[in-house]
Amino acid sequence: DEDEDDIVIEGEDELSKMQALMGFGGFGTTKGKKIAGNNVGAVRKEKKSEYRQYMNRQGGFNRPLSPSR
Repeated sequence: DEDEDDIVIEGEDELSKMQALMGFGGFGTTKGKKIAGNNVGAVRKEKKSEYRQYMNRQGGFNRPLSPSR
């Protein structure tokens, strides 16, 4: 019994050492907090193409396209 407890304590100690090495002290949240430098980046979103039918429509294909949305 005592040996098993020691192993768990050693495992937790190794875990805490690993967390300290990687910089994890605990987990928190940034919800509702202002983060400095957070507005620097940007995202490029591709605009979705809108296709319009010009053949096989009522009135034929050789007429002006209806106005786009």
